[in-house]
Amino acid sequence: MNIQTVTHNKLTFLNITSLRELESKELRNHYHFSQIHIDDYLSGQQVPKIELNNYYTLIVLDFPFVEQATDTLNETGQHGNGDSNGNGKGNVIKDLITKPVIIPKILFSKDEKRRIRTGHVNFFIGKDFLVVLHDEKTPQIDGIFTDCQKTLKKREELMSPGPSYLFYRIIDVLVDSTYGIMNEIVTSIDQIDLHLLGNYSPLTIVEEISVTRRNLVFLKSMLSPASNIFSDLAHEKRKKFDDLNVSYWFSILDHIRKINTRLESSVELIEGIARSHESLLTAKTNEIVKVLTMFTAMLLPLTFITGIYGMNVVDLPGASTPGVLGLLILMMTGIAGAMALVFKIKKWL
Repeated sequence: MNIQTVTHNKLTFLNITSLRELESKELRNHYHFSQIHIDDYLSGQQVPKIELNNYYTLIVLDFPFVEQATDTLNETGQHGNGDSNGNGKGNVIKDLITKPVIIPKILFSKDEKRRIRTGHVNFFIGKDFLVVLHDEKTPQIDGIFTDCQKTLKKREELMSPGPSYLFYRIIDVLVDSTYGIMNEIVTSIDQIDLHLLGNYSPLTIVEEISVTRRNLVFLKSMLSPASNIFSDLAHEKRKKFDDLNVSYWFSILDHIRKINTRLESSVELIEGIARSHESLLTAKTNEIVKVLTMFTAMLLPLTFITGIYGMNVVDLPGASTPGVLGLLILMMTGIAGAMALVFKIKKWL
């Protein structure tokens, strides 16, 4: 059965990343889970919400994640797929708990993996248990659970105050992890701004702007419902959480609002950059059209003259005179030079 469990001071912390029939039956029998809530989680079509039940409180939240390349390097220079012993999850998960996540810049390269995805997390908070259902897109939760398993000190710190406090600490880590993704989006916007003046393909810049806009919208759509949920908790609209000081929820709400503020400014910035890019493209197009128009204007009288004298009509002036070809060439050169001089005086050239 794929249920990881750790118990301390009568509080049970369950971490579930793969929910199947056997696990569902265990949750229904021992924790009185509603089949509707289980089916909603399995459908993958949930929206952030908070629901009260006779046996627990359900909180559904979305958090952003970016699929990492299979061979990226972590901050210690080791490959991110394992620790120094070759085990699956190494110091990267531990770092997620101790400090905000710094998303490697490779994630926002010219790769489909730079797109932000949504990770759904279900928290079932009871009087003596906290059950977390997630789909491995939030490894921070696995890291917290592993710490609780390994050390008594962590169990005492995270689990002794109760299930609401443990829920708060998990949310605090997940929200702080969002700062790293937000910082990388800001860095991407700065790079796009520099690319506008560089020798970059317009299509490449358009793609970068499009992906950045999408990432901002995704991040904003995930954080806005969470802001409403923690606003309710902070203002004590959910009496189920009276066992925890509301200052904790205000702290989470403050973090989310700070990220939202940066999102708003980033949206305005990327929109301004997009308009600037469109203006630059228009200016470049106008320059090209101007050059082509000048060439057309200069060639038009020359084409007219050569067209007339190319009709083999003997009565045309000078048509039968020897050396007329040289005269025509001289005349056409003079016309072209005069038009170029006019363009230069008018500052069209």
